[in-house]
Amino acid sequence: MVTVATETRAASTGRKHQLIEATMTAIAQHGMSGLTLAKIADIVGMTAGSLNFHFSSKEALLLETLRHVSEEFAEVVHSRVAQAGEDPAEALNALVDASLDKSVTEARKVAVWYAFLAEANTRKDYLELCGDRDATYVRTVKALVKKLVDEEAADNLNGDAIAYGLIGSIDQIWQEILFDGDDYDRKAARKKCRAYLASVFPERFKMPGKSLAKTASSAAKESRVLAPVVDGGLTYTLPSWVYHSDEFFELEKEHIHLPAWQTVCHVSELPDPGSYVTFEMLDERAFVIRDEDGQIRAFHNVCAHRAHSVVRGPNGSCKGVLMCPYHGWTYNFDGSNHGVANEKLFPPFDRARFGLKPLDVEVFHGFVFIRFRSQGSSVAERMAPFGDEFAKYQSENMAPLEDVWWKDYSVDWKNAVENYVEDYHFAIGHPGLSALMEPDYDREIEPGGVFRLSHRMRAQPRRNLSARLYRKYLPDYSHLPAGMRDRWTYFGLLPGAFFDVYPDSMNIFHVVPTGPGRMQLRGRVYGRPDNRRETQAVRYLGRRINRDVQHQDDALTFAVQGGLRSSGYEVGILSDKENVVKGFQAWVREKLPVTRLLKEPPVGTVAAHNREMVNK
Repeated sequence: MVTVATETRAASTGRKHQLIEATMTAIAQHGMSGLTLAKIADIVGMTAGSLNFHFSSKEALLLETLRHVSEEFAEVVHSRVAQAGEDPAEALNALVDASLDKSVTEARKVAVWYAFLAEANTRKDYLELCGDRDATYVRTVKALVKKLVDEEAADNLNGDAIAYGLIGSIDQIWQEILFDGDDYDRKAARKKCRAYLASVFPERFKMPGKSLAKTASSAAKESRVLAPVVDGGLTYTLPSWVYHSDEFFELEKEHIHLPAWQTVCHVSELPDPGSYVTFEMLDERAFVIRDEDGQIRAFHNVCAHRAHSVVRGPNGSCKGVLMCPYHGWTYNFDGSNHGVANEKLFPPFDRARFGLKPLDVEVFHGFVFIRFRSQGSSVAERMAPFGDEFAKYQSENMAPLEDVWWKDYSVDWKNAVENYVEDYHFAIGHPGLSALMEPDYDREIEPGGVFRLSHRMRAQPRRNLSARLYRKYLPDYSHLPAGMRDRWTYFGLLPGAFFDVYPDSMNIFHVVPTGPGRMQLRGRVYGRPDNRRETQAVRYLGRRINRDVQHQDDALTFAVQGGLRSSGYEVGILSDKENVVKGFQAWVREKLPVTRLLKEPPVGTVAAHNREMVNK
């Protein structure tokens, strides 16, 4: 017989489960820092106070949520591997399937794992709850791989390295699920893991898919097929594989992004000696700082002692010296070593050898650029074709009008740039902006990887309230030549520094790659001092128009990225309106000639193919 007490316990257990489910959703939506009991309660239709009946505090609810997803994952993996039997290959296949099972890798469940790992104050809780289970998972993978290596008598294979490669692949896929959501293609992800195992143990794992199940000779032959560039008057795009290849992205990192100039800030953001702004990209950390003489310098944000970051946060100010918060080593604003805490603890050494490592820095019309590798021309030299026009906007006299923003995208950086630099999609993709602008569009790209796009406003905008009011209230900015007072112009410094320039203000758009098929977009609005009501109005209206444009571009590039991963697309063709896309892709081909191959070379050979094609 079911008693009232039993029913009450069952109801309480059910409500706790509902709250855990709601907490997963809330973490995915708001992250840890933005999470409140009220937001969790709202999802299940409760009051925040009533949650305390089931959990003593928000922290207790969060820990129980982590415990739930951790135990669920461990149980699924354990049971699947156990069911696979004694064959280590079958067991590894089962482990891959379990590790990517949608029931335990819902995006919101993945968000719980990373939320605890991302916050310093919750990592200890994570280790206490999940550390042993994580260690068991690693031991399981290593043991299965070792058994395979032993069975194959493969003395040339390092079992631990292979195991960590598989674990790292699965972890990378989890990160992609976190960014892409539950529409992520887990079937394709499992194929990637099996392709990795098949490349190491070809006798024990079958390469998934017909295109991968080819002999080495046929794969090598196919990898030498060139993609068309210009054929019969048609200009072809880059091949689709370069928009999501892990190995190709590593080449881009080395040959395109690390040597590139990156926009960090404006000089107005470094008002005094000791003022600094930080910047991070592709495992590199940097900061720019104004020294006592007013000069702007740039350094790796890495202490010479034990590699801690010297300055923290997006920006700040130091008085007198820079001090590493780890052990207290100090540095002058010119990067030289100022002092070593408790120096007597070290044998005698030359402190001059242990300063901050400098980076190239350049100020171009008020904007501060850095690069992580000294290679190629200066910003001013590259921007020279458009330098005179850019100078007329007097950007050195500008200051930020709003906070800097960052946004993550599951889109390859090349996809984003190609969308930015063409107006073929202008009328269909951006009806609001099209209502403001005439259809004619200036499109120029120079061999050095710089471009200019520009269009003039309609005298009478089409039926769009923001466009009509912008045109109506736009003041006559006398500091600009007459022909520039009613134009929007876009300047680009490839690969990722872009300036959207309006009569009233200027936006920086900074494309920052984070991986193959992933990037961040960073932006900020700057303007000259101008308190006129008309200027305030057009700046507001311009932001409204551009907000819609950005949302539209987000949808367009996301859809394109999905098509680039499809087996139904290899190359496309470009129109005359896409001449800047043609120039951009020629720039990429020049730097990385492996892009001339129609299909991705076999695993582990992309860099070798590129070196071979460079030397031809």
